[in-house]
Amino acid sequence: MADLDSAKRSRVIENIEEKTMRQITITSNEYDAEGRFNEQEASPLFSLLPRELRDLIWALATAPFEDPNDKFENTAYYYRPGHTARLRTETALLLTCRRVFLEANAMPMLQAEHSFYYHRAAPDKRDPAWMAKLTEHNRQNFGHLHLYAQMYAIEDLRTTRGQLRAFFVKTPLVANDFQPRVLHVTVRHTDWWYWESENPLMLRDEWVKALLDTPDLRSTQTIQLELETLDYKVDQLEPILERIKGFKSKELETHLIDGKTMKTKFELTGIPETYSWEGPANIDKEQHSPYAGRDTLKYHVVTLTWKLRFPELPNAFVPELRRARISLPSTSTAGSMGDVPQEPFYEITPDTPSSRAFTAPRNPLDENRRSGRLTRAMRRRLITAEAPQPEEGTVRYERMRKAENMLQRHMKRQAGFIETRRRQPLQEWTARMEKEKWMRRWEGQKSLLGFVGEGRRV
Repeated sequence: MADLDSAKRSRVIENIEEKTMRQITITSNEYDAEGRFNEQEASPLFSLLPRELRDLIWALATAPFEDPNDKFENTAYYYRPGHTARLRTETALLLTCRRVFLEANAMPMLQAEHSFYYHRAAPDKRDPAWMAKLTEHNRQNFGHLHLYAQMYAIEDLRTTRGQLRAFFVKTPLVANDFQPRVLHVTVRHTDWWYWESENPLMLRDEWVKALLDTPDLRSTQTIQLELETLDYKVDQLEPILERIKGFKSKELETHLIDGKTMKTKFELTGIPETYSWEGPANIDKEQHSPYAGRDTLKYHVVTLTWKLRFPELPNAFVPELRRARISLPSTSTAGSMGDVPQEPFYEITPDTPSSRAFTAPRNPLDENRRSGRLTRAMRRRLITAEAPQPEEGTVRYERMRKAENMLQRHMKRQAGFIETRRRQPLQEWTARMEKEKWMRRWEGQKSLLGFVGEGRRV
């Protein structure tokens, strides 16, 4: 029944958006929703508890957890501590009242862990198609991004703008569309080169340095690198860890704060975290010769953590970077080559409503002009085809028929363009009237709904 209700709501939203030629959004903060929600002053939750304590309650109620009813197979490549089942988030709290929704709606996304795999993915994997559907609000509050990558998939990573982003987002490069608060990269025992043959551990430095220097992460608060191996290979892992600890992040001019250019860099923090765990030796239900005679394997895991710092502002409040606004150079494209630009490309500014507007169809008038030239060219081609040729009549007839059919199809398309141009003003006027109708209705209901790019009425 709940699925049917959800599908019905989706159809209603799609119908309104089609008629108004605009995208529906919902107010997500108390400032923009002023006067449209009950302050709930009779509730001790709001009248006695300060906002800081309420935020802790919201965070606990919407924290992700492993679903006990959806466990993973313990021999699977992706089975490990903290990921033995699908991760689930309960959002029923957001439906209790508007004030709770306005205070807590960002919590699920901020706390969720979204996992990408290259390769051998878990059933709850995320992919670029899922990322492309996120709203601007969800992108702004994106929390934990976890990448499980085999060596061959990540070793080509460099500092080119957009290259790291391309692991997660395949759409053209757009400002503010990739700002995870935490990027967590895990190299599992089965991700190392030739792990099945017990080859010595090998890690190329370039891709780790690229993580620390890429412009794609200069609005990310934390980078974590988790390296896992078997307990009897710890002596091979130690020199790799010592080498990585010596890497220095470049200081890049990346932010504007109060109109002043600021540099950022990542700094290694504290002592690496270490833990161990045990799993079955028949990985993915297969027997591997190096583990013959073993029932279990003991894993050793080390995690290195870097924090984004402002060398010129040692006490800067870094968590607010998730609200950064990025100003990309006009010539930038996803995957384009080149060095990190010298001009700043992040700017700390207050939150503003989304300005994404409906995209109108191409101007049919331009198509008509082009169509006219094509039509004349086709007529010339038809005349040429009708002219006597030193060929047999059958071949000449086939050429004439093909040219005539092509001309008819193109003239039909041209007529369609003209009709679209004729109807466009009426369609825009109708959509505008439909939008005004819904805006008046929502204002009368003191609803939190609205249209993207339409400011609140005063």
